[in-house]
Amino acid sequence: MSARIPRMRGGVFACVVPGVPVDCRSELWMDGALMSEGKFIVFEGIDGSGTTTQSRFAAEWLRSEGLDVVETFEPTDRAVGRLIRLALSRQLPGREGEEVEAELFALLFAADRLDHMKGVIVPALERGRWVVSDRCYLSSFAYQSVGCELDWVRALNRHVRRADLTVLLDLGAQTAYQRFSVERKDHDVFETVEKMAAIRASYLRVADILEREGEQIVRIDASQAIDVVAAEVRDALAGLL
Repeated sequence: MSARIPRMRGGVFACVVPGVPVDCRSELWMDGALMSEGKFIVFEGIDGSGTTTQSRFAAEWLRSEGLDVVETFEPTDRAVGRLIRLALSRQLPGREGEEVEAELFALLFAADRLDHMKGVIVPALERGRWVVSDRCYLSSFAYQSVGCELDWVRALNRHVRRADLTVLLDLGAQTAYQRFSVERKDHDVFETVEKMAAIRASYLRVADILEREGEQIVRIDASQAIDVVAAEVRDALAGLL
């Protein structure tokens, strides 16, 4: 039988055995060797649900399993991400003290995410590394769809690489608010109990939609002890190894 011939398709090598319809888009040729594309894991949930803590624990556990892991987050610390952080704290130049429009937030987050994908996530995955992100596109769908049409927000993110697994940490708004209020006094524009309750409902609604479309989403009760949540996260990740 003839050897596989690598062909480029959408930035990824597809491997073809002549005469046999084989699709192996998740495999890459690097330095003359065939290697698998890495996995993309995303942690989601309202502020205070523990996405930062649990994404860090997950990355540490995956490394203990021998995987090369990249940790990242959104909004990023890249150019557009820094603008978002200013907007969240009502310090956007020219708009100081103001809460910017939901549509502007949606556009900023989409721009930051595309830059994030091109500059960090996709290159790492193509090199066989696993990527663990504290938030990604589901955050936009949940947060921005409270003030914008969901279909429009999804259209802005249509070119984003989808997660192999999304861990949705579900927590009630009052509990989440109490958690981060203990640690800090300054809250961003989304951090009121009323807004967080609406965003949580949006998360659950959008997660239902994405699951029906085939995305793999694991929901975990984030009101449990941190170590219990971490154990459930490990169980979910084990299915990808």
